[in-house]
Amino acid sequence: MTKPHWSTKGILVTTSWFGRASEAFANDHGRLELLDGANLVHLFKEHMNLDIIPGPVPPKKRPR
Repeated sequence: MTKPHWSTKGILVTTSWFGRASEAFANDHGRLELLDGANLVHLFKEHMNLDIIPGPVPPKKRPR
């Protein structure tokens, strides 16, 4: 019989930013990493050589 596997760390990703309360919670618990939009942009550039702007794609304008 195998033992259950439990996660030891979590990663919360946003295209925006985290507030002070979120950062304090993650720091207090030590098992949660926060990845905000600025770091996401950096990772895309570093590992995929892509310049991105995180967030939703703006809607296309309707022709008049």
